[in-house]
Amino acid sequence: MTSAENALRAQVRAALATTRISQAETCRQLGLSTKHLNMMLTGKATLTLDWAERIVNLCGKRIEVLVLSGRTEEDSD
Repeated sequence: MTSAENALRAQVRAALATTRISQAETCRQLGLSTKHLNMMLTGKATLTLDWAERIVNLCGKRIEVLVLSGRTEEDSD
């Protein structure tokens, strides 16, 4: 799992936490099982940008992707 994937998961979890929308309510509105949502949020299943966007939209937020040039120290390991 990459740092970008971990960061996306963390941001989605933070959006849910700050708006206090439960995983159960999120699942009900998105037609998703609670088990699958939990797996996406914990890294046991793929959290695509599409699903991340759907989830954060429920929280009144949006996702922006920023592409930067160059490599980080982590990438060179």
